[in-house]
Amino acid sequence: MEENEQRRQLDEIISSFRRISHTFQQLLWKDAEELDITPTQLMVLRKISAHPSIGITELAELLHLGNSAASGVVDRMVKAGLLTRERSESDRRIFQLTLTDKGSEIMEKSKASLRRYLLPLADIPTEDAGELLRIHGEIVQILEQGRDKKKL
Repeated sequence: MEENEQRRQLDEIISSFRRISHTFQQLLWKDAEELDITPTQLMVLRKISAHPSIGITELAELLHLGNSAASGVVDRMVKAGLLTRERSESDRRIFQLTLTDKGSEIMEKSKASLRRYLLPLADIPTEDAGELLRIHGEIVQILEQGRDKKKL
């Protein structure tokens, strides 16, 4: 493949991922708006739901935020009654985050809503979905190698 074709293909791949990412973010924003919370708060609920009793540091890492930014979001969510923050029994220096009933209810509504939006993805033939996931895995490996080389 000649250099111009390679550049065009690379641009198309990057553009495709950007469009997918942007559209998915718009879905999350719409969902959060309908649930009367911010998109960041929705992501916090999703992460804590998937990782019960997580600490602030781990949450910040999962959200790709600094500890102070994550802490500020958590503070507002505790005040809003969406989360509880309790000291760990094993290490009193650590706070564990848990969803409240209100937070769990919002999380379940969000899951149901996103499932409705994303259900058509289940219509992609199994072979195509497998190939897509295989290719995505390759792309992630390539990007992670590039990221890791840049850190050196």
